[in-house]
Amino acid sequence: MPLQTDKRLPMTRRLVAGVGSAVVAGVLVGIVSRLLMRVTTLAAGGSAGFSWSGSAGIVVLYVAAMIPGALLVATTGGRRSWLLASGAAFLCLPAIGVASEEIGYLGDLSVVRLLAVGLSGAAVFATLALLPVLTLRLVRRST
Repeated sequence: MPLQTDKRLPMTRRLVAGVGSAVVAGVLVGIVSRLLMRVTTLAAGGSAGFSWSGSAGIVVLYVAAMIPGALLVATTGGRRSWLLASGAAFLCLPAIGVASEEIGYLGDLSVVRLLAVGLSGAAVFATLALLPVLTLRLVRRST
């Protein structure tokens, strides 16, 4: 369904709406995703270490992946909303790499812990599916 933008909105307003929507969605979903990543690491028996720079990097990456699609959606009336999904798909690549590095070998875990790792890991990837949906809704609201 095409996004119905108000043609009276100036281009600057649409650009701000697109970037703002990407920032809000990226920060919110990025924080939730980072918390779920920590839960996954702890469930796998990893260390409870935390770094602000690593967490900020994840949030910035989430925001950056949404900005191009959000700008196109805001300025074209939603005809290119698929680009939001491609931004989220791009995030799957580093997510898989980080997950394999953080989780490591799982052979010694009990069934309950394996289930916890699987569920929390799946929740991290679910946030990647939520990210473009939330971004699109925010763009629609602001335009």
